[in-house]
Amino acid sequence: MGGIGSGARRSTHIGNVEEMLALDIRALRRLGVIAPGECIIDTLHWSIGGLSTARARLRIDLSDIERGGAITINGEMPDGAIKQLVAIEMVPSAFGGHRCYFICPCTAQRCEVLYYARGRFGSREAQRLSYAVQSMDEVSRARHKAAKLRSRLCGSGSQPRPRGRNRIDMVSRLRRAELETQALYLEQLRALSGWSDTQRIPSKRL
Repeated sequence: MGGIGSGARRSTHIGNVEEMLALDIRALRRLGVIAPGECIIDTLHWSIGGLSTARARLRIDLSDIERGGAITINGEMPDGAIKQLVAIEMVPSAFGGHRCYFICPCTAQRCEVLYYARGRFGSREAQRLSYAVQSMDEVSRARHKAAKLRSRLCGSGSQPRPRGRNRIDMVSRLRRAELETQALYLEQLRALSGWSDTQRIPSKRL
């Protein structure tokens, strides 16, 4: 017979993506570092609260569009030095140009974000990471969604502030998210109040 809890399902996740250093190929392209047909060398810095936590020199060779390319990551991470080569696949876009993907060194699957954990970069699945919202309740998820929309409206890092129609749409989405958060919170309060009111009051013993 197994011990207590032996039949319980165990989580295989080792952390959340929000806590990890990441390489986002979409953000790198917006910065001009990912450029099909070119070979570019640049330095990337990661920081938390304005303090540098890691740096890496990137060499992105996409000079041969037909055969794809690779990114060489050479730098100092929080737990030591790293030198890693990751393949990049370029897929023709229906509207012209190419869309770029990392090829995860562990799973050989396409991905747009690589996360650093246990001394290497890999996809979320390979690194066994989850999203913070997966462990949140409904109200916390709604608050998290609203906070992300506020951050995007302000612009941060490689994501510029939205303008024109995009900004109008995002403001509308934020208002809906805030109303949803408020409604869920009030519903939660009503549920707690109702549960409290229905508690049985012990009668006095005669």
